[in-house]
Amino acid sequence: MVSAYPEGIFVDANNNVYVADYTDGKILIWLNGSSTLTRSITSGLNNPVSLFVMDNNDIYASNAYLGNRVDKWAWNTTISVPAMYTCDDCQGIFVDINNMLYCSMYDYHHVIYQSLTQNLNVWSNVAGVSGTAGSTSTTLNNPCGIFVDIYLNLYVADYGNSRIQKFASGQLNAVTISTGSITLSYPTSVILDADGYLFIADYNNNRLIGSGPNGFRCIAACSESSGSSSSQLNYPNAFMFDSYGNIFVADEYNNRIQKFLFLPSSCNTTTTTTTAAVAISYNQPKFDAYAAWDSIGFTFATSSIVGTSPYGIFVDTDNTVYVANRANNQIRIWSSGSTTLTRNITSGVNSPYSIFATIT
Repeated sequence: MVSAYPEGIFVDANNNVYVADYTDGKILIWLNGSSTLTRSITSGLNNPVSLFVMDNNDIYASNAYLGNRVDKWAWNTTISVPAMYTCDDCQGIFVDINNMLYCSMYDYHHVIYQSLTQNLNVWSNVAGVSGTAGSTSTTLNNPCGIFVDIYLNLYVADYGNSRIQKFASGQLNAVTISTGSITLSYPTSVILDADGYLFIADYNNNRLIGSGPNGFRCIAACSESSGSSSSQLNYPNAFMFDSYGNIFVADEYNNRIQKFLFLPSSCNTTTTTTTAAVAISYNQPKFDAYAAWDSIGFTFATSSIVGTSPYGIFVDTDNTVYVANRANNQIRIWSSGSTTLTRNITSGVNSPYSIFATIT
């Protein structure tokens, strides 16, 4: 299903799964509960990496090699429209509660943002210094995944510095997140749960880690050795939760989407239903200190669907899954609960990196 090197992944609040298929240049979508591909977006895509899906199912994807821009697809269309023009591909994209579109420019070492509600193609710098790699509190080195909480704090997976940086709203000086006894090695993705605990794709250590009341611990692929078994990952690039707390991972060098099931237990009082004071298109389950996941994952999609090096993935609040297929220039979509492809978007897709689906 997925070709070599799947990269971005997104799970919306309805548990639909979206994957960016970098090698095949597609975005792949599975609806909630389905193992059959629901939809594939291919037109106008070129090496998609990251993606974001809004609550109304509008899809935003980083179109790396089609004019360095972020494009938008409405749910019922196959033709994209430009949403942001950039100087570089966006390794991560995100839309905050004020409809500001963020892009992390990897080679330019900074994060920018632009309003989606104003008809102005003008973006501003929000973190880092353009063209300057560094390890200070004001600089970044090849930023990848980004996350903005409801208080407008920006979290950046600062890949080249092997750290997670938190920029308070309106501030250019960041605080480095302490991971305790766990040492990061080139993190590529960071997300927050409903309580503000961090979860990180520890790319070079081939694992996922998460925080809780007792600090950070490994939550998936904890051997730290790369591999293709059901309990291993090989350079996990991006991941997301569905509304049940299950994890979808863009397992880049295994050319697959891997799923790890949340394990409820008699000692576990976790509420996995996403709750938020404002409407959001992605899932933020509420976990407790006993939260755990099955160490044995299963393959949700193979390289035949998501291409090589899948990078961008998004799961919305309906649990629709979106994947950016960079190699075949497509966006693939699965409806909630489905393993059959629901939709395939190809128009206007050229090397998509990131993908995001918005509320409005």
